[in-house]
Amino acid sequence: MKFGMLPKLAEKEIGFDKFATGHYARIVERSGRLAIARAADEGKDQSYFLWGLSQEQIARAMFPLGALSKGEVRDIAREAGLPMADKADSQDFYSGDSNELLDTEDKPGDIVTTDGKKLGRHRGYWHYTVGQRQGLGIGGGTPFYVVRVDACRNEVVVGRREDAVASSLVVRDLNWQGIAETDEPVTGFVKIRSTGRPIGPVTLENGVLSASCDLFGVAPGQSAVLYGEDGTILCGGIIEK
Repeated sequence: MKFGMLPKLAEKEIGFDKFATGHYARIVERSGRLAIARAADEGKDQSYFLWGLSQEQIARAMFPLGALSKGEVRDIAREAGLPMADKADSQDFYSGDSNELLDTEDKPGDIVTTDGKKLGRHRGYWHYTVGQRQGLGIGGGTPFYVVRVDACRNEVVVGRREDAVASSLVVRDLNWQGIAETDEPVTGFVKIRSTGRPIGPVTLENGVLSASCDLFGVAPGQSAVLYGEDGTILCGGIIEK
C-alpha cells in the first residue's frame, strides 16, 4: 500500500521527485546498490519492515526521521506549533479485533503440550504466535510458550522455552538489497521479529539460515531479515519452516 499503490496514485495526480514517509529507517549506498539501514534511534527502528523494497522503490523514497531520535522529532514538532508533538505513540495499524480483519468468528480449540496433553482452550488459533508466553490462560508454575500453531487440527501447541528454540530456518522469496543476489554463503545478523536487535552471527546459503546462537520463536510466515555489521539490510525473506 505505502510503496506500491500510494506513490503510483500520487504520481498520477501531482508527480514527485521523492516519496517521503515517517519510517524510522535510513537509506544508504553500498557497493553501488541502495539499501535500507537501521535508524539512529534504535528503539524506534523500523527497517525490519522494509526488506522487501526494490532498488527502484528505495531510489524514490526518503525517510526524514531516520537520523533523528523520537525526542528530537517531538522537539521539532513542538517548535513548529504542531498539536501532534505531545500525542502518545501509536503501536498498531488497526484498533479493532483481528477477527474483523479475517472476517471470521471465533473457533475454539485445544491448547496442548508437545506430547498431546490438554492444558486448556483457545478461542481461535490465529490469536497466537510462536514464542508467545502471555495470555495463554493455562495457569502458573513453569511458564509455557507457544511452540507451533496447528491450523489443520485447530490446536495451539505449547512447551518449555527450549522447545521454541531453533538453530536454523528456511527462508523463501528472498529480496536482495545491500548485496547482489548470490549463491555464495552470506554472513550477517538476523532479526526474525520486529522487536530486539539483530542477533548472530548467522550464515545464509541456498535459502537456509544457520545460526551459532539460539533463534527463539521462529514462526513460519514471519520475516527473516539479514543485516550486515553496519546495520544495513543485506537481504530478507519469509520464514518457511
